[in-house]
Amino acid sequence: MNFIEEVIDITVVSGTTGTVEPNVATDKDDSTVVGCVIYCDDLSANPAMINASIQVGGQDVSKPQNIQNYRSREAGYDKGFKPVKPFTSGKPVRFEIRSIAEFTDTFRAQLILIKVPNNPSC
Repeated sequence: MNFIEEVIDITVVSGTTGTVEPNVATDKDDSTVVGCVIYCDDLSANPAMINASIQVGGQDVSKPQNIQNYRSREAGYDKGFKPVKPFTSGKPVRFEIRSIAEFTDTFRAQLILIKVPNNPSC
């Protein structure tokens, strides 16, 4: 299966409890988002649990949960990403990283959307 990737960068500033990218435009490439992974730098930037969530059109496609659940699993690429409720690419995405404690250092992450072409013969 052919996959298309789209990368969304996010930065959480030290001294805050998180951040929201409220209206990230996704590529209009005639594809469907079926999963994601989140890669981040050092988790020690926050002493508490760090959660991430993804919404499209006000609906959760991935509910708030520990950011480590979004890591790439030890499996082949087609099975290694975290599944999400599928949605058509081109819709704005709300991506949030949050914790109950303030971040003690700047925290950087990348949300990588995993997409499949709607017309696989192209």
